[in-house]
Amino acid sequence: MTLEQIAKEAAESIYNQLGLEAMGVGREDVIPLLEDIALSIAGEYSSKPSPESVARRALAQRDALLKALAAKLAEKGEKLSLEELEFIIQYAPEVAGRAAPLLYHVARSYGADHLMPALRDLWSLYGNPTKAECPRCGFRALTPDYTCVVCGASVGESEFKARIAFERLLEAWALRAPLQLVEEAIRAGYVYYEDGEIKAPSEPGSRLRLQVFLSRSEREILEKALERVKAEKASSTSSSQPQASPRNTS
Repeated sequence: MTLEQIAKEAAESIYNQLGLEAMGVGREDVIPLLEDIALSIAGEYSSKPSPESVARRALAQRDALLKALAAKLAEKGEKLSLEELEFIIQYAPEVAGRAAPLLYHVARSYGADHLMPALRDLWSLYGNPTKAECPRCGFRALTPDYTCVVCGASVGESEFKARIAFERLLEAWALRAPLQLVEEAIRAGYVYYEDGEIKAPSEPGSRLRLQVFLSRSEREILEKALERVKAEKASSTSSSQPQASPRNTS
């Protein structure tokens, strides 16, 4: 028997034991991996293995086999079935994370919205997440030019601001940031956004952070916050001054 024949016979043996049919995986996808196992055994013992020994090795290495199978399936790209897509997410999370832009579009083609939360998490863990979420797909995949590397959307600045509740975020930042940084942002007319935080133009940050330009109303938010902080500081300073003792007129 050739190694391919051995692998085919072993595939018949383990196919149902691993539940691959229920997972939507075809026998033809398993055979190349079993050939590799057969070749490995042959190298160890200098003789061709039996289909039974290949099947036993495959079952003993179940997790590694399923992970390798899922990685192999990912190479199909847009030709993936829904079952194969679910299989990849479950058994090869690192692969799914790196391939999230492709798998996102496959999932959308099947209307598989239930897979999106898992894909978002895997993208953040194993993909190339950016510093801001895309308002369209919810992946951390929005680049400094407001293009999403996962769904491909080109997002307007106003849409992004609405997504992150920018005015509220801006006011909260202005009330706690050093006065000089708030004044700097007002003069510059923009701030940076990175991982849910606002930063002034001079503050260090990632090259993936987003530059967000301020509208007139948003500058007014900063100005009012600045006035409020200054008033509170002045009041605090005044109340901490020692009171003069009244003169004794007697």
